[in-house]
Amino acid sequence: MLRVRPFAPNDLGAVVAIVKEALRENYPTSLYLDIHKWWRDGFLVAENMGTVVGFLASVMMAPEQSRILMLAVYQAWRRRGVGSALMDAFLNECALRGVKSVELEVRRRNQEAIRFYTRYGFQIAHVLPKFYTDGEDGFKMRRFL
Repeated sequence: MLRVRPFAPNDLGAVVAIVKEALRENYPTSLYLDIHKWWRDGFLVAENMGTVVGFLASVMMAPEQSRILMLAVYQAWRRRGVGSALMDAFLNECALRGVKSVELEVRRRNQEAIRFYTRYGFQIAHVLPKFYTDGEDGFKMRRFL
């Protein structure tokens, strides 16, 4: 039984573990708490029977613009609707807030994620050369609501 709800500080360990497994990144834990402070309604977790299996973290860039910072799901939970449930809840929150556009960055070689975002109406706006810490290029993607 999948449920999407706002992030709470006690979810921190699960979010850090998902980032390490799914995104291969190691950010300081303070980053997640800062994101939570910046826009609480834009930091969502998906849980199954009390276990966090994915999350979406975003910020408001301007009154009518948001940016998805991270969307990650444990590998074992992919293709089960977790990412879609998170994105649906997030876009609903954006609509309630009057957000007009959402942007995000994605690794150029992450075709699975690019297809997912494209299904949600995101389009590649431009290339971000050497955007990631390992030197990989990224794409800036944008969707208008």
